[in-house]
Amino acid sequence: MAISTVEPKAKISAAEMERRREALRRADAHNRLEGQFPSPESTEIFEAFIRGEIEREDILPRLHALHVHS
Repeated sequence: MAISTVEPKAKISAAEMERRREALRRADAHNRLEGQFPSPESTEIFEAFIRGEIEREDILPRLHALHVHS
C-alpha cells in the first residue's frame, strides 16, 4: 500500500492569502489606534479567513458567537 505524498491544494491562491493578510493588518492597525486589541480566539478566526478556510461572511457570526459565550 503506497502512502500519498501529495499535499492538498490550498483553497485560495498565495496572492489572495497575502491580499487578505494585508487587509486584516490594516484593519488591526486601525483598531489598535482606537484602543481595541484582538483576543487569541478572534485572531484564530481571522487566520482561518486568511488561509481560505472560511469566507468573509463567516467572520462576523463567529466573532459574535465568541463574544456571546465569553
